[in-house]
Amino acid sequence: MTNEARSAAAQGVRRKGRALRLYNILFPAWMFYLFPTGLWFLLLPANFAIDSLVLFLAMKRLGVEKPRDVWKRSILRVWGFGFLADFLGAILTLALFLLIDAAHLSWDVYRFPGTTLLAVPGVALSAFLIYFFDKRYAFSKCALPQDRVRRLSLALSIFTAPYAMLIPLYG
Repeated sequence: MTNEARSAAAQGVRRKGRALRLYNILFPAWMFYLFPTGLWFLLLPANFAIDSLVLFLAMKRLGVEKPRDVWKRSILRVWGFGFLADFLGAILTLALFLLIDAAHLSWDVYRFPGTTLLAVPGVALSAFLIYFFDKRYAFSKCALPQDRVRRLSLALSIFTAPYAMLIPLYG
């Protein structure tokens, strides 16, 4: 398909003499954070497993005593606040997409690098919020020194940020 044909297809489809616009047929990956779908039945346990793995590996690296007890006291908060942070990052990314769309810029945000560039602030916000929530709330019932809480929170924010939001729809 040529660039002109793609442009025409992106602009709309002729139907009985008038243009029929087809927008948002495919959702970006970050849209799954905003709308409940059947995919959530896979995302929830997968996210729980990833959070658990990162938490255990970080505790092992830091030499935390009784990591199983720390995990029991903190994992549900780590997991829940992680989803909250991902959701807020997805909201920011959606707001940026809508702002670009409302500005009627001639930049195709659904192609690379548009999708990736607009998702970076959402991923960064999510990573910051994961760090903040985990440091402030997730480890509050664990008797850990503040330097270990800070390092665990940092590891979780780096390794569990929603990097899937950076994947463009198509090249």
